[in-house]
Amino acid sequence: MKFFAHGKLLLTAEYAILGGAKALAVPTKLGQSLEIAETGNTIQWKSEDQHGNLWYENEFDITSFAPKRLDEIGKRLQHLFLEIKTQNPNCWNTSTGFSFTTTLDFDRSWGLGSSSTLISLLAQWAKVNPYQLQQEVFGGSGYDIACATTKSALVYKRTNPLEPKVTAVDFLPECINALFFVHLNQKQDSQKAVAAFDQSKLTPSALKEIDILTESFLAKTRLQDFQKLMLQHEEIIGQLIGQTPVQKRLFEDFNGAIKSLGAWGGDFVLACGDASTPNYFANKGFGTCFRYDALISGVF
Repeated sequence: MKFFAHGKLLLTAEYAILGGAKALAVPTKLGQSLEIAETGNTIQWKSEDQHGNLWYENEFDITSFAPKRLDEIGKRLQHLFLEIKTQNPNCWNTSTGFSFTTTLDFDRSWGLGSSSTLISLLAQWAKVNPYQLQQEVFGGSGYDIACATTKSALVYKRTNPLEPKVTAVDFLPECINALFFVHLNQKQDSQKAVAAFDQSKLTPSALKEIDILTESFLAKTRLQDFQKLMLQHEEIIGQLIGQTPVQKRLFEDFNGAIKSLGAWGGDFVLACGDASTPNYFANKGFGTCFRYDALISGVF
């Protein structure tokens, strides 16, 4: 058996998504795959990176799911196995072991969803609710789970953590050829960022502002209008979390607009510029830069 899950990027409503704001998110062409076979009488786990190199390996008891080697990843996998058994007791056969092999398409440090894709993959196999699996083991808003099994942009609204409202949308702005995703060479811990955020700041007026901006991003906006929306969004979120937007901190001389994606401080940013944008970031030491259509699923 083989399964696949897409990675993700959150274009709007970071942090505000927790309070129910409309969020625009996109699945990436890069993701993670899972191959499962019945074998032996234990659970054998192997994780490979994008180059096919083994980066994690462990073995688990088929009944208690206790890891042979006790480490943080082993404990997290045990928690996942136990939650899967709670949701669907019939998916585990104690007389037959399993071999699980995961393979990433992207660098684990990129923040494209190594955890969310894993949850989606296991949920696909076990036929359980992936949102519930995420809430019980990792927490989070759930938009990344929605992205894992879709092929187009979506608007996500966290009406119910276990049954969110997910709407597929066409997101092809006129300035799509001017959009780039740039990695900031550092990994951001989204779980810690979410836990540290004071959700009491998400007032009805703040949420409404974000909703309006998300709808505006979906309009067929011209380059300059799109850049204005990006900077507006940055200012609103910056005030909510008490941080300076990334463009003001690091890229004041950039001829265009830059917007943080997801938890601020690391992973990818969205840059709206021109054909010289990749060279601009490369000259500043940020060599991982994707054209929008090269990274995002559903764009041809």
